[in-house]
Amino acid sequence: MPDLLHIPLNVLYRIVAVEGDGATAQRVRELGLIAGAVFRVVRRAPFGGPVEIALEQRRIGLRLSDGLKITAEPAV
Repeated sequence: MPDLLHIPLNVLYRIVAVEGDGATAQRVRELGLIAGAVFRVVRRAPFGGPVEIALEQRRIGLRLSDGLKITAEPAV
């Protein structure tokens, strides 16, 4: 299953798992990034920079270099 760095832009995906250190992973869960949530990657900064995702009516920017790993599968 791909992580956010390998998901194509503007394709719907479903979150399978959120992994990371306690505080970072907890914060993204509070923002609604939980298993089963459907989202799409809107923009990706070059060289592993921040990723902007659209989740429901929100857009969230994530720095994956913080030890955060979100795995997802295509939402069919």
